[in-house]
Amino acid sequence: MVRCCVLVMLFASVAFGQEPTPRALFEEGAALYERGEFERAAEKFDASWALRPVPVTKFNAARSWEKAGKTLKAIDAWQAWLALSPGAPQRGEAESALRTLGERLAKLGLQALTITTLPVQARVTIDGVPRGLSPVTVELPPTRHLLRLDLEGREPVERTIDFTLEAPRAEFVELAPLGTVPVAVLQPRPLAPVPLPAPVVPLPSDPGFALQLGDKQVLVHIVADDPEVRLFRANGNPNGECRTPCDVPVARADDDFLIGGKNITVSKTFVLADHQRRGRVNLNVKTGNAGVAFGLGTTLISLGIPGLILGTVFSFAPGSSDSSRTAAAVGILLGAGAVVGGILAFVLNATTVTFE
Repeated sequence: MVRCCVLVMLFASVAFGQEPTPRALFEEGAALYERGEFERAAEKFDASWALRPVPVTKFNAARSWEKAGKTLKAIDAWQAWLALSPGAPQRGEAESALRTLGERLAKLGLQALTITTLPVQARVTIDGVPRGLSPVTVELPPTRHLLRLDLEGREPVERTIDFTLEAPRAEFVELAPLGTVPVAVLQPRPLAPVPLPAPVVPLPSDPGFALQLGDKQVLVHIVADDPEVRLFRANGNPNGECRTPCDVPVARADDDFLIGGKNITVSKTFVLADHQRRGRVNLNVKTGNAGVAFGLGTTLISLGIPGLILGTVFSFAPGSSDSSRTAAAVGILLGAGAVVGGILAFVLNATTVTFE
């Protein structure tokens, strides 16, 4: 009986030990940061923050996302930390980082807008396009936008935002209980040169809620055989639009896109807008190995072409003996085989994208 109790206690301690604590996740993130694995470090800090929201955890997450090259996630984290730490001595570092990240986005003709609400989890719609739940950070072009916030049991808020490329911007909105007039409605709203039509905001219970997107935005879903698969914009975002598994809205769907990633052969370019069905694009990606394609393929072709040339030269050289011609023929065959093998290495290791 005593032995049974000991076994039960040991089993319980192991089971409970499997649950990560905020401190353990924070220490994992710090260790990953020191090793230069910034994206994984940021994910650990975010996981620690979800269990225990401490400002220093958000600060470390922001630095990690920035070093990982995740511009939008870094801006989102820095904005959150600044809101939490009004008197912190590190505010200068955070504001400088935001300026640098904003300049990076401005070169692409976009800027970041962070929307925070009280209470959180309000449905955010910009120019009639659902953009997620607050708090959320999105990229927008420099123009006038119509922002709408909806939350069950709260008065909806609608306001116009004159957006520029100057710097990342943060908007905080407090949603009043139903039956009261929210402060945002009492504030004067700037008039647009051409009045924007009031958007028809779908409810989550409406059929096709996630599919009601703008003309140049589609909801992208990617199924892939490799977790490193990323969707890239051919003429923009060097960090990728999303990393598999992807199920996110992507703006400017009429741009050229491609599939790539770590050790993955880059696919041919495609236009998401050409493959959308009711505002949705489903991609099935089969990846090719870039190392095999470019390493083995290039090596075989590099060796095969000189073999072809030398074999051809010796086979037609005047005064060549039968043995020389035989050796030249073998060289031609080996060279041709190497070239064909190199071409097959490229073809068989290509990344294919199938639209469903």
